[in-house]
Amino acid sequence: MNEIRKTGPASRIGLTAFALWASTALVACAPDDGDGQLSVRTLEVRAMGADSLVLEGGAIDSTWTIPGEDARQLTRSLVLDPGDQSETPSRLVDLALGALVTALEFTPPSDEDIAEGDARGVLEIPLQQPIVFRTIITADYSQDESLAWRGTGTFGGLGERPMRWIDATVNPADTLLLSLEGEFEDVREAGGGRQAVLSGRGTLYVSGDGEYQVEVTERVETTRMSSARVARRFGDARGEVVPR
Repeated sequence: MNEIRKTGPASRIGLTAFALWASTALVACAPDDGDGQLSVRTLEVRAMGADSLVLEGGAIDSTWTIPGEDARQLTRSLVLDPGDQSETPSRLVDLALGALVTALEFTPPSDEDIAEGDARGVLEIPLQQPIVFRTIITADYSQDESLAWRGTGTFGGLGERPMRWIDATVNPADTLLLSLEGEFEDVREAGGGRQAVLSGRGTLYVSGDGEYQVEVTERVETTRMSSARVARRFGDARGEVVPR
């Protein structure tokens, strides 16, 4: 696969610059008037092996939504390959880290649920159907003086079993274990804006290749603004993109 590669400090590319670039690409297609919603999701995955091998990958998903009778939604998704062309050392390591980059999906609590205080979200990582890593994230929400809802929660830990998969297609059979724990922070403003961060850390163990320390961070920022304002805000972002 092309989404996860060996990397060194000189080859890493900032996801923030790509997020700005992806947002600007959407602005170019947006109408000149009317309110809309701009949502940018960035995902960073990093795995570190015992031999100092570092594997990194990431993804950008940007969406510009225009409400109304002629509702339109423009989406741009990018999967970043920030390293060289070396392959990962194991097929199962490649499969698991590739799933983290391309298939990780977090369904946050709904607006209706957060009004009740405790609300539940679902984190899913489809490794290979029907093998799916799934965990429930319960967040505690409260409303501040600005009428914004703020929530925090945790997931994983000692009480949760790691995802286990035995690959019997090879001889001898290989075993994969993935364990994650972390935190979730969410702020939903009264005007429709939102900032959310899901961060996890844990271990990926493959019996034929050893153990990796894994870090995953997903950031989602949603802003309501006119297309003209978006153009002013991100108009200079093209110059910040590092060409490949």
